[in-house]
Amino acid sequence: MPLFERIPRLLIAGALVWAATPAWAEPDETAVPAGDVWLQHVSRDLLPFWSSPDALGTPVGDFPTFRCNDGRLPDRKSLCAELANPPGWIRPEIGREFLRMKARQTYAYGVAFHLTGERRWLDAAWAGARYTMGWLDAERGAPAWIKDGRPATFNETSAQDQAYAVVGIAMLYYLTRDAQLERALIAQEHLIFDKLWDPDRKLVRWLPKQADSSDADRDELVAQLDQLNAYMLLVVPYLPADERERWRADIRRLCDVIVQHYHDPASGTFFGTRNAADSEKPGGRHNDFGHTIKAYWMLLIAARELGDAKLESFAREGGVTVLERAWDKPSRSWGSSWTRSGIDANKSWWIFAELDQMAITLALDERRHSRYLPSAWAFWFDRMVDHRHGEVWGWVRADGWVPPNDLKIHHWKSGYHSFEHALVSYLGAQTLNQQTATLHFAIGRSDALFRPYVLPGKAVSVRTEGATEIVTFRVGTAAP
Repeated sequence: MPLFERIPRLLIAGALVWAATPAWAEPDETAVPAGDVWLQHVSRDLLPFWSSPDALGTPVGDFPTFRCNDGRLPDRKSLCAELANPPGWIRPEIGREFLRMKARQTYAYGVAFHLTGERRWLDAAWAGARYTMGWLDAERGAPAWIKDGRPATFNETSAQDQAYAVVGIAMLYYLTRDAQLERALIAQEHLIFDKLWDPDRKLVRWLPKQADSSDADRDELVAQLDQLNAYMLLVVPYLPADERERWRADIRRLCDVIVQHYHDPASGTFFGTRNAADSEKPGGRHNDFGHTIKAYWMLLIAARELGDAKLESFAREGGVTVLERAWDKPSRSWGSSWTRSGIDANKSWWIFAELDQMAITLALDERRHSRYLPSAWAFWFDRMVDHRHGEVWGWVRADGWVPPNDLKIHHWKSGYHSFEHALVSYLGAQTLNQQTATLHFAIGRSDALFRPYVLPGKAVSVRTEGATEIVTFRVGTAAP
């Protein structure tokens, strides 16, 4: 299908503006497309890649970690070119099945149901959640990976893996409030803080203390940050009162360590690691706009959950500064990281998504922050999407070129970021166009507490169709 037939006319116009605008022009804060373009993106660009039998796994729910860019499962005797010659950091992991990626695909199906109301996506999310819960254990949490039937041990599984193992369960719990999912989330949170919290260093360890590994004492931002990001902030409002207060105390602990231990006041960024040779250098591990803006976004959401005005102001001001710094004027979209000479203007799909999501969140309070969105979204739809086989590319050069071995699914890329990006963008686009947003739940109670994902807002109507609650929201802090 020709490209011009696949992109909504409004976005084609945005893309043409992007192409015709001089490199020195400032972002345009007009003409943010309405949320329909994001619903179309989900159904047209994303879901085709995730709806085939190969994507759903055997049995359904055992979603494959690696697939070819056309969606096929790899044939070990004759690998597709992108898996036969993958980037060097991916090659050693082929052959392992990663639980975090099965959980991320579960999350993606949850978002698909949330936006479309189609029960088949809810069924797929349930299949993924049941598979994941089959690997959870009260003493060892979740294994990072499984290879030839052998799971990674507790001592081989990082705190980040433990967090992302339940990201799909968290999304499904948000949609359903199911008691079994609630118990799994509570047990996992208890395990992480009981067994991985280091009382001496006052942070979440990367690996258990007893792990016989040179990585055991790694000092990682994501060990803290991804507890907030993967499950805690999404589900805490719906937990039983005693657990809700316990989790809030743990959220406070994480916010404190993120700000006090990883934040660099001089640059306004967050270091991805501490106490390593490259911790404070451009190009150091996780020293990029993605981890920094995600930290500010999570701190902003946490501050609102905790009622902490000072932390909220810190996160908002820091986020504004990072957005300004990350904006690449020549491509009229986001860069990926800072360098000694400026910024890396090439595009990483998840960093691009996180920057968009913070811009949207800030624009709910102050519309001026939406000025980035028209041209950023035009770049996303025009350059980041694989218009032939669906989903989005993981890495795109600033001029739009995609490497021939760029994989759309691997041990760190699944549907999580692309679907979260679509959900937050839909909610933001509707609000910026002064329209309500419609989301679908399967709670079984029309009087339940409904919130628009992790964004502020109010439910203004709830109607039930079959087993689905269709909820209309006004999104933003000013929602009546």
